[in-house]
Amino acid sequence: MSVCQQRLLARMSTEKETLQKRQQSPNAPGTQQQPQGTQPQPGYQQPHSAYQQNQPQYINSQLPTYTQPQNPSMTSQLQQPPILYVGYNTNHPVTFIPAPVPKRSIFEAYLLTLLLGFTGAQHFYLRRPAWGVVYFFTLGFLGCGWVIDLFRLPLLVARCNKQASHPETTEEKKKNLDDAYVLWLPAGFLGLHHFYLNNIGLGVVYFFTFGLLGVGWVIDAFLMPYHVRKANSNIPDSQEKSTATTCILTISPAGILGAHHYYLNRIGFGIAYTLTFGLLGVGYIVDWCRFPVLVQRYNKSKSKGFISHKHLDDAYLLWFPLGFLGLHHFYLNRPGWGCLYFFTFGLFGLGWIIDGCRLCSLVTECNRQIDEQILLNSNNQGISNPNFVAGSGGSHQWPPAAGGQVVSNYTYTSIPYPPGYTANCPAQPGLYPTQHNGYGSTSGVGDQPPPYEAARTKF
Repeated sequence: MSVCQQRLLARMSTEKETLQKRQQSPNAPGTQQQPQGTQPQPGYQQPHSAYQQNQPQYINSQLPTYTQPQNPSMTSQLQQPPILYVGYNTNHPVTFIPAPVPKRSIFEAYLLTLLLGFTGAQHFYLRRPAWGVVYFFTLGFLGCGWVIDLFRLPLLVARCNKQASHPETTEEKKKNLDDAYVLWLPAGFLGLHHFYLNNIGLGVVYFFTFGLLGVGWVIDAFLMPYHVRKANSNIPDSQEKSTATTCILTISPAGILGAHHYYLNRIGFGIAYTLTFGLLGVGYIVDWCRFPVLVQRYNKSKSKGFISHKHLDDAYLLWFPLGFLGLHHFYLNRPGWGCLYFFTFGLFGLGWIIDGCRLCSLVTECNRQIDEQILLNSNNQGISNPNFVAGSGGSHQWPPAAGGQVVSNYTYTSIPYPPGYTANCPAQPGLYPTQHNGYGSTSGVGDQPPPYEAARTKF
């Protein structure tokens, strides 16, 4: 019997005794008097006024209430009012209290570690079944993990008890530095620590290259705190490239084949490194110093939109070892000069030497042409679509006016209009808009600007 039922029965028995005492003293103060002219039924006595005021109600309002029966034969049974059940709120919210999880003992954990540590018994005991399975099939990482557990076992026990006392926390989902180092020391050549830190790509590369021939495994000993901090920060890998990953790919032997350039979506440089073994080793050595710049440059281009600008360091890197083949000209969008250098070995070496002095101006000129092309493409799109809002090519917008016409700004210097339309932009052949002139959609109708526009362009 539950506590609530016991209390209910006790209250019911108390009320019954109280009513019986009140019935034995009919002239007690507070009793209701029978109205004059009426005869009470035999054997029935009016209940006490206090009882009528404090009489409990039924939970369900549809249940019939107690009324005085009309059959005189039943009056003998009505020596006292019926006992009603006490009102009880069955809709009260119930709070679920989970059963307490037993805490683990450090003495028992050490006992399992010393006797059965090679089989991972201590990890099964500390509610780490995945680690227990790995220890069971690898004999405690060939004994290395078993030895490390002897020193970090108090930390594991404290962590287990904390998760048991606070199961709502997210500590269980976080990656731990000590676990990452345990996976790195014996099995880092297979990339198990990268699989643990959700670096699936690097894990696969380590698995097939034995930790990038051991170089990446050594580098991870210093970069492990960074890997763990990034894994716990919940930053998607698709947003930005990691400096630590780029460093590993650059310094490792895979950097000779341009692995870091493929990682940074520099496919052209990756192919050049693969075919020339890191530009005869020169580019491989130079990238050791400039890989942070490459990562920052890539992340900046992803945040602001891709812009295919050329960079002076890339141009000089292509010029120095293999400039006589014209690689820097191909990079600067000068395929004609590139082919000429390729078949004449850099104009017999003379053009290659001169390009070393004028390479800065070549890069500047190439970027200027790229900017003009981007601006022209955006403006041509704006001409064909008057509602187009230019992005990198300009911030001018052509809102539609009344009557379906489009008002154009003839002082906008980035659009070359025919002679006479503007005084700021020189005429260029082959670039005049013919279908959409800004004043009408039909060619030949309203081709000339209004007088006030023509007058404004003169000043």
